[in-house]
Amino acid sequence: MVPLIKTTVSAFLGLSFLMTSITVQSAEDEFSSSQKKQINQMIRAYILEHPEILPEAIQILHNRSKKATLEQNHTRLYEDGFSYVGGNKNGDVTVIEFFDYNCGYCKRAMNTVEKLKREDGNIRVIYKEFPILSETSYTAAKAAMASMNQGKYEEYHTALLHNSGRLTEERIFEIAREVGLDEEKLAKDMTSPVLERNIKINHSLAQALEITATPVFVIGDTILPGAVPYSELLKMVKNARQQAVKKAN
Repeated sequence: MVPLIKTTVSAFLGLSFLMTSITVQSAEDEFSSSQKKQINQMIRAYILEHPEILPEAIQILHNRSKKATLEQNHTRLYEDGFSYVGGNKNGDVTVIEFFDYNCGYCKRAMNTVEKLKREDGNIRVIYKEFPILSETSYTAAKAAMASMNQGKYEEYHTALLHNSGRLTEERIFEIAREVGLDEEKLAKDMTSPVLERNIKINHSLAQALEITATPVFVIGDTILPGAVPYSELLKMVKNARQQAVKKAN
């Protein structure tokens, strides 16, 4: 019976790292109360003797929770019907970016994303407008979304992020003129309540994913915050491709 008990302990450790006492419910019909008590004592003793497993266990639980949340929000992430999709729209790996036009780190990240699109022709990019830094961040986000009606989102998006310093409303429309947008049509389209709704949807999605800053990338099962180096972005893309192959097999 001892080997059987040890096997059961190993099976439950992955789910019970943070518990000093557990009830082995799945073994109700296999173990007596004294045997279950012995299992609990062994688990507790192991954790006390090896507390270094706790940070790893917490990270594992956190990753599992994140993965589940990503799966629950799949439609809002990949098929919301309003976020601009760039790069190869049929690409095998999707890079989702939450950003703010007044975010300095987002300006740096843009160059990394553009390089990735140039050097990997199989990347699909979904741009999530996530204005959080100022009122003009909201204005810029609405202007960028409205620019889709004139087929100039990517040019305008790039120009807005290339702007140095904080955006003003005047500068937002000045950049619009510079990229060839009809300013009057843009201003009219920006008043659509649908744009405000779309921004609220993105904020709700970010809250569900515990995203509170910009930029943040979602690639496969990974949520990657910050203006990460190009090498790190490549690594995440590679991992996503490998995971896709495993799921397909």
